[in-house]
Amino acid sequence: MQPIASHPESWREHLADALDLLMPVWCAGCDAPGRALCATCVAELPRPRRRDADGLDVRSLARYEGAAARIIRALKEDGRTGLCRPLGRLVAGLVRDAGWEDAVLVPVPPSRAALRRRGYAVPEMIARHGDVRTARRLRVRGRVLDQRRLDRAERQRNVAGSFVARPGTTAAVIVDDVMTTGATLREAQRALREAGSRVVGAVVLADTPLRMTVGDILGGS
Repeated sequence: MQPIASHPESWREHLADALDLLMPVWCAGCDAPGRALCATCVAELPRPRRRDADGLDVRSLARYEGAAARIIRALKEDGRTGLCRPLGRLVAGLVRDAGWEDAVLVPVPPSRAALRRRGYAVPEMIARHGDVRTARRLRVRGRVLDQRRLDRAERQRNVAGSFVARPGTTAAVIVDDVMTTGATLREAQRALREAGSRVVGAVVLADTPLRMTVGDILGGS
């Protein structure tokens, strides 16, 4: 009898089943047991959107609502870091669909307060799980306030001059979690351009209108 050829994805599924017996998990999108993000939600989550942020081409997986909002809140506020792997693969798909495969992904760094509160940098974890070249090119300079209670003009002033970029000439794609006004993305673009990079676009998990309540936005860009 010929042995059945194994496949990396099938082994991952078997391993996930085994781990679920020891440490039960549930889907952050629909609460189905067995996976951090079930196959149904992985298939339904991508509803790609394209927005212009003052000339910056921004691609998002979905609008910040429903299952997408629940998944992002679970990642950002509940410590569900296991979501970074499936979300990273979906973000990598956005990059490929946009034709930006030759660019390096540059994650937006969190504020010092957000990093202390969570203990991890969401955009960087997403980028590094996408099997796409990633570089830590940006760092925070100065103090940035929590954006949740700020309007569009206040957000722009809040992040102005807040990033410094390492010199580089490679094409760059900015990565963040949620886009609201685009102020953070534009500031990241400014810093990268001043350091010599050509910014071809940005990718985010979701985009949301500013009119949403501050409790829903969770500090989007």
